[in-house]
Amino acid sequence: MTTKTLPTSIPENLPEQIAELLAQGGTLGSVYNYDDTDYEVLYALGHSLYGQARYQDAMRTFGFLVTHNHMEKRFMNAFAASLQMLKSYKEAIKYYSMASLMDMGDPLPTYHTAECMIALGYTTEAKEALHYVLLQSDEPERAELKSRAQTMLDLLGAPGKTATH
Repeated sequence: MTTKTLPTSIPENLPEQIAELLAQGGTLGSVYNYDDTDYEVLYALGHSLYGQARYQDAMRTFGFLVTHNHMEKRFMNAFAASLQMLKSYKEAIKYYSMASLMDMGDPLPTYHTAECMIALGYTTEAKEALHYVLLQSDEPERAELKSRAQTMLDLLGAPGKTATH
């Protein structure tokens, strides 16, 4: 990662500038001239930390990425996964929900949301989420996810047959 120069003074209208930047689809990272390479290095670091079960460090890394590039679904999912592993289930649900909104056709964040709901004891909501996962998992590449969702529904005592149409 290259060294970035920071501004020496903060403009008076900084909040307005940031609001305008975000409204135009910009990111906070663009203020510091972060590029894709910078993000990928940090993502790889966070992924490595997560793989080593260093979830607190991974969460900090992915949190930095989410803060500086809130438009990247991978960062949102990774941050949520770290929160989930730290048993911060309600916070994880918030970020999985944002990832779902970023790609409504991807059932994986909803599946992980259901896992968090189960951990919190929200079985009715988890069943609804898992039914939604089943509806979105008809493609062959999602067969494993569909099977896992159905297994979770079966364990929760909810037949998933109504969600397969």
